[in-house]
Amino acid sequence: MKKTNNSIGFVYVLSNPTLPGLVKVGLTTRLPEDRSLELSNTSVPTPFEVVFRIATSRPCDVEKLAHDLLIEHRVNPKREFFKVSIDDAIAAVRYAAIEAAGIDSWESGVVHNLCANDRVALSLEAGQVFALISYPDMFSNNAEIIDIWQVHSSGDQLELYAVNSASNVYSFSNYHPYSEEDPVPYLDREGKVVNGMMNGREMLVSGELLIWIPSMHDTNDQKSAIFEADHPVQIVSRTWSPKLGPHGLPLLMNDFLYKSVWPEAKRAINEGLSLPFPRTWAPRENRGVELEEFGTSPQSPDFWLPPVKTKVGKKVKLVQKT
Repeated sequence: MKKTNNSIGFVYVLSNPTLPGLVKVGLTTRLPEDRSLELSNTSVPTPFEVVFRIATSRPCDVEKLAHDLLIEHRVNPKREFFKVSIDDAIAAVRYAAIEAAGIDSWESGVVHNLCANDRVALSLEAGQVFALISYPDMFSNNAEIIDIWQVHSSGDQLELYAVNSASNVYSFSNYHPYSEEDPVPYLDREGKVVNGMMNGREMLVSGELLIWIPSMHDTNDQKSAIFEADHPVQIVSRTWSPKLGPHGLPLLMNDFLYKSVWPEAKRAINEGLSLPFPRTWAPRENRGVELEEFGTSPQSPDFWLPPVKTKVGKKVKLVQKT
C-alpha cells in the first residue's frame, strides 16, 4: 500500500505583448489566471495572457522537465522566461507531461490507494490499457477482470476523483443519468477554456483495482501501476486529439481494439488478481437499501477540481427570468 495526498495543479504558458518573443513557463496549484493576474500587477505595462495550461498530478516535475527542454532559450537562470515561440513552449510542456507525469512517475510494485478527496490526473500514451479488477462479493477468494480500456491518443488524460459518497459517481457502462455530462468541462471560471473532449466516464467501487499497463509497443521495462479504491472513485477520460473508429465516430475509452493481450500485460493483470482482499470493500451489484445508489447526486465542477471555484468576494451577476 502506498498512500500520499494526491492533488491536481497546473503547468502554464504565459505571453505578454510588452515582452514580444518571450513566454513564461510556470506552475501553480491555483488557476493560471490567478497567477497571471499577480504578475500583471507588477511593473509590466500590459497584462499577461494564459495561452496554455495543463492539469497534472506532477506539476513540479512537469515544469522542471519543460524548463530543461527549453534551457538553451532561457533568458535568465533565476527567471522562468524563455525566448521561444508560443507553439514551441506548448510542445515542450505537452511532452514533459507525458514523460514526467506518465506511467513511470508512479512507483511500480506497490498499490497506490485512492482515499476520499484525492484528485489524480494521469498523462497517457496511445496504446496503453487499463484493467478494472473487482471482487464479486466479500466472501470470494478470487478477483475478476470486469473491464479493459484502451488509450487511443498520446496526450490523453485519465482523471481519478475519490469521493465519500457513491451517489456522486457515474458510469457510461451502467447508463447512469448525467453520465454523459463532463464534470469539469472547462479549466477556467468563465467557461472559455474547453477541457478537451470527454471520451469516457466510469467508476471504481471501494475495493476495486485499476491496473495501468504500458502499450505493447513500449520498449521500456513494461512496468505497470496499480491503484486501489478505498472510497468510490469517479473516472474521467478525455482527449484533445480524438481518433475515429470504423464507423466514423470518435473512439471511446471503452473501445478495446487489441486482438489479444500481450504477455507483459497478462503479467501485470495477474499481479493485480493475486493481491490480497482489499481493506475496504463495497458491492458494485446488489447493493441493497442500506447503501447509496450510484449517480443520484451531480456536483458542480469545483467539487471535482477545487481551483475552478469562484474566488471569495467575486461578484456573480444574476439574471432574472421574465
